[in-house]
Amino acid sequence: MTLEGWILGAPLKVLRQEDHPYHETTLATLGRHEVGLTRRESPQGSGSEIFLDGRSVYELGMAAPARAWFDLCRELGYEPARHWDWDPALILFQQLVPAMAVDWHEPPLALTGLGLPEGVLSLAGLRQTFAEAVAQLHRRLPGPAGAKVAEAFEWLPLRAVVFHDDAQTAPDLEETGPCGLVSLWLGIHHGRPVILRGAAPGGRRHWATETTGGRSPGEVLLAAAGLDPEPPQGFDSALHSALTYLCHCLEEPLDAYRRTYPVGIPWHHGRRERLLGRTIVDLRPGDPPMLVLDDGTEVAIDVDPGAAWELGGI
Repeated sequence: MTLEGWILGAPLKVLRQEDHPYHETTLATLGRHEVGLTRRESPQGSGSEIFLDGRSVYELGMAAPARAWFDLCRELGYEPARHWDWDPALILFQQLVPAMAVDWHEPPLALTGLGLPEGVLSLAGLRQTFAEAVAQLHRRLPGPAGAKVAEAFEWLPLRAVVFHDDAQTAPDLEETGPCGLVSLWLGIHHGRPVILRGAAPGGRRHWATETTGGRSPGEVLLAAAGLDPEPPQGFDSALHSALTYLCHCLEEPLDAYRRTYPVGIPWHHGRRERLLGRTIVDLRPGDPPMLVLDDGTEVAIDVDPGAAWELGGI
């Protein structure tokens, strides 16, 4: 089965479907794994139960799929920083389940406006919360500087959330406090994101804009939004107020969302880890030329390397 925009690095192949009314079942393979989808009736209403390799990974009422689904997503190449707008829950309910239930007589799940079962926490919910907070900026930040900041954030929706605490232990003993380091990726183009990093060393999160090349946070924001790079007077102060407000609005939803993610899964890898063990599958001409790897990663080729003696070689 071909799925447009399929995220995971393995095909979904439907093996068998039983689509009798009120007794639908689908069995499929995803790489070397087996996936099952079965319609269920429960006191909460009509829904579905999802199985992975014979074990249940979701049933109606759960806030997120079980850890096995997160492990499979990571195994098959999903990384938040590379796959904008997706997380394991969205891959499951907006890609895999619709494909498996395409011929069912009845819908497999009662879905919310975000396309998810009631109660499931996902990146889509955080994006909605962020967008609602951005909509309040024009009221909260008066004047030309405030209007410019609000306009910039309107062009920079929340696209990805990356948790960096890969440790095998929970964020704290009760698993109720903020996680360690988390990044919010905002932007229109993946190559020009605005990255907000939040760390909670003492229990309260502190947010800052990641900058490169000596640019100020305001310059990074305006460049990513495609706006006039000359900010009006008072822009930096308005930007600081906006960041404080937006991250405050996200704090509780982000903490709840974090608790759906199992610890010990290295979601964010450096360049070396992303390229290690990969195979080149294509070469795309351009300026610069790009190598395409088997997991979809693109690597630019340096067509004008420095001379050996310039690099300290023989």
